[in-house]
Amino acid sequence: MRAAVGVASSRPTKRMQLREHSILAADGTRVAYRVGGSGPALILCNGITTSHFFWTHLEPRWLRRFTVVEWDLKGHGRSEPARTPGGVTMPALAGDALAVLDAERLADAVFVGFSMGCQVALEAYRRAPARVRGLALLLGPSGRVFDTALGPVGPLLHRAIRRLPARGFDLAFRGTRAIVGLRGSYRLGQWLRLIGPEATKADVQLYIDHFLRDIDAATLAAMALAAQEHDASDLLATITAPTLVVAGDRDVFAPTDRVGLPLHRAIRGSELLRLPGGTHTSLFEHAGAIAAAVERLCERCPPRERAS
Repeated sequence: MRAAVGVASSRPTKRMQLREHSILAADGTRVAYRVGGSGPALILCNGITTSHFFWTHLEPRWLRRFTVVEWDLKGHGRSEPARTPGGVTMPALAGDALAVLDAERLADAVFVGFSMGCQVALEAYRRAPARVRGLALLLGPSGRVFDTALGPVGPLLHRAIRRLPARGFDLAFRGTRAIVGLRGSYRLGQWLRLIGPEATKADVQLYIDHFLRDIDAATLAAMALAAQEHDASDLLATITAPTLVVAGDRDVFAPTDRVGLPLHRAIRGSELLRLPGGTHTSLFEHAGAIAAAVERLCERCPPRERAS
C-alpha cells in the first residue's frame, strides 16, 4: 500500500535552509522530512535514536551539488510515534522513504543509510530497485543488528527489550535518559567507546538533546525488535546498483570484521572505505572522507529523468 502524501508545511528552516514537509505513511503516521539544494537526489536514512543532526558536517557540502532529502524515523524528531507495530518494520520504513520521494516527485535517488538506516536502504532497493541509483551503506549491517552490536552485550540487550513489558521498557528508557543527561555522559560515552575520541562535545550534545526529548519509547522498543528480526543478507548478491560500504575499525556497533567486510564481499563490485580510527560517530569525525566517497559513488550512477 502506497502512503498518501500530505504536505504539512513548506517553510525554510534556519539550519541550511532546508524546507520542512511531511507525508502520511501507510499506517497513518505523519512522517517529517526536510529537503534542500538542487541536482541529483540523495535521500538520507537515519539510524535508530538519531535524527538530522548526524548529517551536520555532510549536508553543507552535499547541498552545493545535490538535492538532499532527510527524514525522521517514526517516533524520532518531528515524526509522530508509530501508529501500528507494523509501521516500524524495515520494509515499512523503506516505504516511508519511497513515499517521501513521491512527495518530492523524485524518480530516484542515491540512498545513504547510516547504522540501521542501511537496513532501510537495502529494503528500499528490494522493493523498488529502479528507484535506487546507488547505495551508500555507512557503519551499519544488512540485518540482525544485535548479533553484531556491542559485542556480548548486544544479544543480552535484545533479550531484555523483548522480555520487558511496555511499562518496564518505559521505565528503563527513562533511567537511560537520566544517565545520558548527566554532566559526565560525554566522557562516559568515550570511555565505553560509544563516542569517538574526535567527536566534539557540541556534536554529541545534539545527540543528547534529541535522546532526551525527541524519541518515543514505545516506537523505539518496537523498532529495535524489528531491526533484529530483519535480515537482508539474501539480497546482497543480487545488488547491481553502485554501492559504497563504509566501515570503522573502532566501531562497537558495526565492527568492520563482522559487518563492513562481509557486506563488501557479498555485494559484487562494491567499494569499501575502511576507516582505521572510525567509530560509530564517524559522521562527525571523518565527514570529509565519507562525503568524498559518497560523491565518487554518485559519479558512477547518473540520475534518471525527474518524475512528472
